[in-house]
Amino acid sequence: MRTGRSLGALGLFAIFVCAAAWGAENKSPAELAYRAGKATADDKEARPHFQQGVAAARGVLSQKPDDPAALLWLAANLGSEALTHGRMHALGVVSEIESTLLRLEQTHPQYEHAAAARGLANLYWKAPSVISVGSSKKAARYFELALQRAPDYPGNQAMAAAFYADDGDCGRARPLATAVQNRRDLAAFGADANEWRRLAAKALDDCK
Repeated sequence: MRTGRSLGALGLFAIFVCAAAWGAENKSPAELAYRAGKATADDKEARPHFQQGVAAARGVLSQKPDDPAALLWLAANLGSEALTHGRMHALGVVSEIESTLLRLEQTHPQYEHAAAARGLANLYWKAPSVISVGSSKKAARYFELALQRAPDYPGNQAMAAAFYADDGDCGRARPLATAVQNRRDLAAFGADANEWRRLAAKALDDCK
C-alpha cells in the first residue's frame, strides 16, 4: 500500500546517494560538514554545519563546475539545511537539488555507485507532486538506472526495495530487500548500513 510522499524524507536522501566506507582523510570538507550536521540532533546546532557544507561545495564548483563530490554534497547539504527551517522552506530548494543531481547524472553517472540516479530516484519518490517534482514514474526510472549501474550495491538495493514495496510491487521489493539482509559486510559501509537494514526490513514487512 502506498504510504504517500513526505518532504521530511528529503533530509534523509543524502544518506541514500552515497555511503563511502572511507576514513575522514578521504572525505571532502562538504561531506564532513554534512556528517557533522547529521550527527547533531538539534536543528539550530546542525544548521551551521550544513551551511558550511553548502559553502564548501560551492567553493569547489566555482573552480571545477563538474566536480562530482562537490555536486553530490551540495545537494545533500542544501536539502538538510533547508529542512532545519521547516518543510515549507525546503520546498524552495527542491529545484536546485534536482538540477544539481541532474548535472551529476550527466557528467558522472557511475560516481559513488550511481549516486546521481539513486539521489534523483529518492527525490522524485519523496518530493510532493504538487510542486511538479514528485513523480513515481521518474523515481522508478532512476532506481532502475541505479540498479543497472551498480546492482550489488546495498544502498541501491535497499532504496529500491523500499520504493517498490511502497508502490505495491513486492515481486521486485522482496529479492532486493533479502539481498541486503543477507549481506555480511554491511558494517564496512559505515553508519549508512543501519538505515539500509531498516529499510530492507520494512520492505519485507510491508510485503508480507
